Formats: sequence, structure tokens, C-alpha cells
Amino acid sequence: MASDATSTLQAESIIGDVLPRDVKLKYNLKVEFPNAKLEKPGQKIDVKDTQPQPTVYVEPVPENEDGCGSYTLLMVDPDLTRRHDTRFGQVRHWLATKCSIGDKGEVIHSKNTTLSPWVGPAPLPVPDVTGKPHPSRYTFIICCDKISTASTKIDPDSLRSEYEGKPGELGKPTQDIIDRMGFNTERFLMKNNLDAIAATFMFVEGSLKSGMNNAALAATAMANKVMGR
Repeated sequence: MASDATSTLQAESIIGDVLPRDVKLKYNLKVEFPNAKLEKPGQKIDVKDTQPQPTVYVEPVPENEDGCGSYTLLMVDPDLTRRHDTRFGQVRHWLATKCSIGDKGEVIHSKNTTLSPWVGPAPLPVPDVTGKPHPSRYTFIICCDKISTASTKIDPDSLRSEYEGKPGELGKPTQDIIDRMGFNTERFLMKNNLDAIAATFMFVEGSLKSGMNNAALAATAMANKVMGR
């Protein structure tokens, strides 16, 4: 069902760098921005078209027998300063829990259960070691909640690397870029008993403007930390 997407995700190391190697994807994802559509994994989309919060669609629409009472939506960047950036970890751009899926396959989420509000891509305009452009692999993931109850909560320590900060700290109330760094999708799935059931990704290349946006996000985050936020 999602075999073509899986092949591309494997070829570009999304499976392995972001998702566990034994992941079993059951569905495809499409992502619609106001001025661009991500219809298949690995499309290159202009950074300026990726700033508004998109709508994510699951195809085909899951049936009730999939065993998921609710879903979790993620968007992460594993390539902050280089491809598969293990120094800074993945950056969490979007995290919404207790989502549902509408009749047209659209992922429905609530502000009340969005733990990390949408932040558009701001890739650095830097080349890789070969001197070639360094586009980031912004990755969208839909997860199935294996245990779905009204009281189910995300483990706060799964939102950042174990070596960062004190246990349970989330960086409230800012959710700035420093709070979002050090994320590890595979660890997040394991600690919260989630299964990734659909995924896609887009290549977004940095520009001078996106680099400036990145610097502004970092400066704001540093100011927050100096202020103890």
C-alpha cells in the first residue's frame, strides 16, 4: 500500500535516520500548503511556500479496524547543520496529539492538544562537505496511539535528548528552537508506545532569508534562556 513511499524513504535514509529500520508504513501522506503540494516523498519545495501551516492528508482513509483510537502528527528536521545531524539532534517543528482523521483523510488537530505549534522551515543556506547545496529533509509522520485513552499523556522526557536539561523540562512556556532541538523520533515512538503508520518528506533548500530567519530564532531562544524562560 505504501511500498513506493517506503522505497523512497529508505533510499534517502529517512528510514534509519529518523524512523526505525523495522517500521511498517500502512498509508501514504500528502501535504498541502496554500501555494504548494507535497504529493510524493522527496519533492523539492521552495522555502517561501512552506511557511504557512499545511493540511496533512492520509491516503487511503484509515478504517476503524486499524485499531487506532487517535493519532499523533509530527514534523521534524533531521538536518539542522548537516545531513543526519547527530550533534544537535532532530528539530521538532510540529507535534499535535489526540488527532483524528476526517472523511477526506485530513488530519484534524486541536490547539489544546498541540504540544509544539507549527514553525515553518528555516534551513541554513550552507553547502555540504562536497560544496553542493544542503537541502533539509523535512519529515511528516503520522503515528497510531497503541493505547488510546482520554488520560494518555506524552512523556515529557521523550521530547528532548537525555543529556539535555533536567528530567521533565520542556522549556515552557516558550517552545523556542532550543526547546525543540535534541529530539529523537525513534526514541519518542518507543517511550510513548506509538507506531508510525505513514510518513513523507520534502527537500527544502536554504536561502539568505531562511538563514536570517534561523539566526533570529536562535537569538530569540538564547534571550529566552538568559531570562530563564
